[in-house]
Amino acid sequence: MSSDLGRAWAFASGCCVCGTSDERQLTTTRLGTGDLVIVCGTHELMHRRAGKNAASLSELRGMVKNRRVGRDRRDKGDELGSELESAFSPQRRGLDRRRN
Repeated sequence: MSSDLGRAWAFASGCCVCGTSDERQLTTTRLGTGDLVIVCGTHELMHRRAGKNAASLSELRGMVKNRRVGRDRRDKGDELGSELESAFSPQRRGLDRRRN
């Protein structure tokens, strides 16, 4: 184990992005400055796939933040979704068949 890795693990209590502290999920990633930071496997993978190294911890957090926050995907449906919704709507089914 390198001394850098030992220092990174010693000063971290969990993923620097999401805060998860389960050691089985934790790994490291290297910032553009050369600093090692502790992240969970998901955020390490997202950082690696981003195509560039984050220069700072705040940039890393911005790159890998949850992209679904504040967005309800049910607002905009597609044709199939609309057909399924209308096929199973309470108006079409009539009375609940489970009641006698």
